[in-house]
Amino acid sequence: MQDVRNLSAVSPGVNQTPLDAAKSGSRYPPCSSMRVSLLIILALYWIVAFSPGPTVASAALSEATALQDEHLADRPISSIRFEGLEDVPEQKVWNNIRSSVGNAYDPQTARGDVSRLNRLGSFQSIDVESTLEKDGTISLVYVFKEQQRLAEVQVVGNRALSDQALLGPAGVGRGVARDDFLIERSIREMKDLYAKRGYYLTEVSVDAQQLEENDILIFEVIEGPRVRVYSIEFDGNMSIPDKRLHSEIKTRTWFPFFRRGELDTEMLSSDVTTIDTYYKDRGYLDVRVDHDVELSSDQREAKVIFLIQEGREFTVGRVTASSMYMDEPLAVFSSEQLESLMELKIGDRFQTDILRRSVAELEAAYGTLGYLDARVDLQPIHGASDGQVDVNIAVSEGAIANVGLIKINGNFLTKDKVIRRHIKLQSGRRYDATELELSKLRIQQTQLFNEVKITPQQEDPDHPGQRDVLVEVEEKNTGSFNFGVGFGSDSGVLGSISLVQNNFDIADFPETFGELYKGRAFRGAGQKFSMNFQPGDEIFAYDVNLTEPNIFETVYSLGESAGYYQRYYDSYREEKMFTSTSLSRRFGDIWSGSLGLGYAHVRLGDFEYNTPVEIRNDRGPDNLWSTTLAMQRTTITRLSRPGSGSRLVLDYTNYGALLGDVEFNRARVDYTTYLTINRDFLGRTSTLRLDGQVGWIFSGEAPTFERFYLGGRTLRGFEFRDVSPKGTPALPGGATDVPIGGDFMAFLGAQYQFPLLMTLLDGVVFIDSGTVNDDFNFDEYRVAVGIGIRLYIPQLGPTPMAFDFAFPLAKQENDRTEVFSFSAELPF
Repeated sequence: MQDVRNLSAVSPGVNQTPLDAAKSGSRYPPCSSMRVSLLIILALYWIVAFSPGPTVASAALSEATALQDEHLADRPISSIRFEGLEDVPEQKVWNNIRSSVGNAYDPQTARGDVSRLNRLGSFQSIDVESTLEKDGTISLVYVFKEQQRLAEVQVVGNRALSDQALLGPAGVGRGVARDDFLIERSIREMKDLYAKRGYYLTEVSVDAQQLEENDILIFEVIEGPRVRVYSIEFDGNMSIPDKRLHSEIKTRTWFPFFRRGELDTEMLSSDVTTIDTYYKDRGYLDVRVDHDVELSSDQREAKVIFLIQEGREFTVGRVTASSMYMDEPLAVFSSEQLESLMELKIGDRFQTDILRRSVAELEAAYGTLGYLDARVDLQPIHGASDGQVDVNIAVSEGAIANVGLIKINGNFLTKDKVIRRHIKLQSGRRYDATELELSKLRIQQTQLFNEVKITPQQEDPDHPGQRDVLVEVEEKNTGSFNFGVGFGSDSGVLGSISLVQNNFDIADFPETFGELYKGRAFRGAGQKFSMNFQPGDEIFAYDVNLTEPNIFETVYSLGESAGYYQRYYDSYREEKMFTSTSLSRRFGDIWSGSLGLGYAHVRLGDFEYNTPVEIRNDRGPDNLWSTTLAMQRTTITRLSRPGSGSRLVLDYTNYGALLGDVEFNRARVDYTTYLTINRDFLGRTSTLRLDGQVGWIFSGEAPTFERFYLGGRTLRGFEFRDVSPKGTPALPGGATDVPIGGDFMAFLGAQYQFPLLMTLLDGVVFIDSGTVNDDFNFDEYRVAVGIGIRLYIPQLGPTPMAFDFAFPLAKQENDRTEVFSFSAELPF
């Protein structure tokens, strides 16, 4: 006789009673305990039969099951079977249970098996039946009821988004086991997808009847209208203007074709947090921010209102300083000195962003003196009554440190000296944390590495007070082979093919062809090498350039270039072969100077009938030897859209003092400055650019190809090089409007640039003026005004495409005007 009990997922495992064991011939004989057990069972039966409610009965059965489990425990398992498996492989079940044949039966292990199997998500229910066999062993049967398999998955009611777009991220599909949790998550994800497209009121549900009866999962979508943000308002902001708050948030109004302006509730919540932080950073510590959304009558447009309760503005009260360790006094700086070093001052508005900067300033002050481990914590203490925040400066000064060895890792091709020359720390000297950051910046500016890390190491036990410096670099590919095309009203169409290597080593000759092929030759010395080939319809040129930035490991750089240049003008052709050498050095961070020696072999030809006499006389060939001295000062740090800074170039060149066919001197001054006039709520700047140029040729007669010219892109509104004295016709009745250049040049210009469309398109308004004459005077001065646009395409680099319309206000009789001019550089 067998007694089969059920082990459910909630309370798995049923043990046989001693009475059952006796009847089945168990090795446990009947005894008095058997009668006690029988009495217990009869009592439990009476409780169940006459129990007033199901709760008491369930508790009693659970207690009985637990008692029976204890009696079946520790018996050996003789067999394990699975029932109800159709789609789930048996091996998958075996992999997730710990009960095994031959081991002792443990009800707790069986319950753990059920729990793990349920987590698979493949079953609706799992029961474990335990049977006591005649030989005293236990046989286990796992009874499974598998989850429904979805016969079909459909989406109905969707028009804005396709079935694939909605079901792709969901993870549900035909033949997949039904998972109610996954279905609920799919509903949420579908709503999120619609919300990002502006369908703020979309509802998604499931056809429950089809799912239960036919195993067909149907997502029913009610899209509703597409909600766009047409207005953003701020209510309650008394101290901070709407424009400033608008620049902080990400929610934007709808703009045709360029900005969707969908209503996104997650973004609104993020904007609330941003505004809250912005106010607290400015001293409004009790600020409260919320948002409200008002829908139009057709529910297609929404007005977003940010509700702000500013509260009062907190100011800085007392400032005190103490050691983080109360038993240690401050030894390096006094409390008054620390207070004076902070940007945050007593009586100022309490701003958390200035508080953070003050921490950095104080730690930098300690780091400059060699206290690398100094830590500063500014602890604000504010009360609810006085509107002031007291600040305690808690300092852990640490110990002073000296520089140990400087170790460099990661430079497999680049020589150590290329990196060391940018590190101004010296072994044995006291540390300067500021110099650590400057060294890192200088190494990064070489553009030879993807990543640079400079880390002071722990103190060397053998050399107390000394800490080594570990410089870690990650080399990048510094060579490139580029193709491009440029075009402009001054230069026509111009192609460009270039080979560039910014980590060149002219002395690193390859030992094998494979070394050259793999790029391991001619690399590692930090030299700049380039070869450029520029074919065009008006210009044809090629050149080779090599620069050693630290010749003989000094502060001087040496550059060498050579090339060929050919240019077709309206009535003649200029052909030039040239070479030059320059010696340069920097003076601090903004000044630099150079001394250059140059040679050029120039020939003019292909004259037309209207080529002036002056140009024909300079046909050459002429050999020009030159010496150039130049100084430059620049504080402009951004090449694209600079908003501040200036650039001054002083240039003096002597031709023919030592050798050459011509002799003259040329001096030139160029100055450009940028001023930020306005910054809009998106952070875009409107800038005013001012330009001034003066050039003068003296003590000799310069050939026409070395004189000054203006026009085209250099003075808009006039043809290329047309602002210039005009030549003498070679033939009677010939053209009298061909420019031949002048000995004096002056230019003044102003350009106001402002944003039009995001960061893609800017507008400009400008005025250009200037003159070129044979002597030092401002006669025949030209003036032009105009408008234009600047198109920025990030994929094409930082240089914008410029399109300008200029209208001369003051011109001369023989001037040729040019209303439209343009320039662009478009790399492939």
